[in-house]
Amino acid sequence: MGQFNQNAPVLTAYHRSVMNCKNLIDSGQYDAAIAMLKELRQQQPRDTSVLRMLGHAMMMVDMREESIRNLEFASKLEPNNAELYVDLASAYRRVDQIRKAHQSVDAALKISPAHPRAVMAKARLLQSHGSTEQAYELIKTTLETQRDPEVVAVFGQLCRELKRQHEAIDLLRTALTDPSLRRPNRQDLLFSLGHLLDSVGEYDEAFGCFQKGNTMSAEYPQFDVDRWKEIWNKDDYEKIPVGDVDGSRCVFIVGMPRSGTTLTEQIIASHPSADGIGEGDYIDKFARLRSLETVDKEYLNKAAKGYHEFIAREVSNKDAKRICDKMPENYYFSAFITKALPGSKIIHCQRNPIDTCLSIYFQRFGPRIVYATDLGNCADQYLKYLQVIAHVQNELGVEMLDAPYEQTTADPEPSIRRMLDYVGLPFDEACMDFHKSKKSVHTASVSQVRQPLYKTSANRWKHYEKHIGPLIDKLGHLIED
Repeated sequence: MGQFNQNAPVLTAYHRSVMNCKNLIDSGQYDAAIAMLKELRQQQPRDTSVLRMLGHAMMMVDMREESIRNLEFASKLEPNNAELYVDLASAYRRVDQIRKAHQSVDAALKISPAHPRAVMAKARLLQSHGSTEQAYELIKTTLETQRDPEVVAVFGQLCRELKRQHEAIDLLRTALTDPSLRRPNRQDLLFSLGHLLDSVGEYDEAFGCFQKGNTMSAEYPQFDVDRWKEIWNKDDYEKIPVGDVDGSRCVFIVGMPRSGTTLTEQIIASHPSADGIGEGDYIDKFARLRSLETVDKEYLNKAAKGYHEFIAREVSNKDAKRICDKMPENYYFSAFITKALPGSKIIHCQRNPIDTCLSIYFQRFGPRIVYATDLGNCADQYLKYLQVIAHVQNELGVEMLDAPYEQTTADPEPSIRRMLDYVGLPFDEACMDFHKSKKSVHTASVSQVRQPLYKTSANRWKHYEKHIGPLIDKLGHLIED
């Protein structure tokens, strides 16, 4: 008894720290949570609650491999825990390991056939590779016996894609009246309902949903473009040698989020001689530098060889002559890419700036898109992005192909031919039918790229003109009449 009392304060402090970590994650403070969770893992390395939170937080900040290691270990410690298998499935899905993702979620459903998160995860997996109707039937059946908010939110997404909005709108409205909803669930429902209402022309109510969802998110510091320019200055950049590793297999698709990067990847990756890996997080690890003094040929070659190993693991078509990486923010690192992977191609996706920022605001991004929850911050980030693109093109001499979204959607074939010619591939009709591809898509654009090209996203902002003063004030001068 005496020993128990002696240790009780230590256990209490430990569990208090665990609860603090949970609160940090719920409020979106992932970096702070990760630091605390690593300390807790050292104290009790087999605590699955700590491993699970650590895996989730790391995935949210794109520490993908380490995230999966923590979740895999946790699932081995508790092989009958359905929640852990769902977490693991979501992590596998984020890195496009679809077979493993299906195996993990199926394991969860075997343990608990009606598990809400497992049902949701299975539906999203099915949707990601074009089996939306099957996903819809799965969710519809589940809703007959339960109305879990996560399942309801996914049902809204599926109904929007299948043009069955009327089946979901009132269901989501009702779900949002529950005062006990957790913040993440309420946000999911608000964004799902917002998209449904937008798709049926209920623009005022739709904007209200997006606005409420975004105001629930934490604020984050903005990108320091002046500091970035100090690092990537012309004099230091010109001293960097060109690496020895051939990069001609690599196609980097960059631009602001929601500017057409997923569409561009799907078009090129539909070519028989091409493939895509989604949003690769590898370049960031080498190119996020404090100065260029340490960048020599050895460093560049190490980065390039590692990148080739990375895409070899990620790509499905091992014989592909061209492999697309559509991490939008790689525009920051386009100068590094040019040095490390000579022969690689960079496609710069462009879209109406107000449409781009509005679309960003309408998505529930994680902490990687730090400006998405505020219209003014979105506009500021867009202006900084323009500065970066101008700097790498005009000052550093980086070559890239500009790909205007509106041109691609209005007159697809010339734009597609131009992109294919730029990356060194002959025209193929499969690229015109990219929406029929069964390749997985795990970004916010999954619904759009399952449809033929359409023009309705052009000048979408005009539906919301009275709500988006900060965007118009800061970006209106960039829009041609």
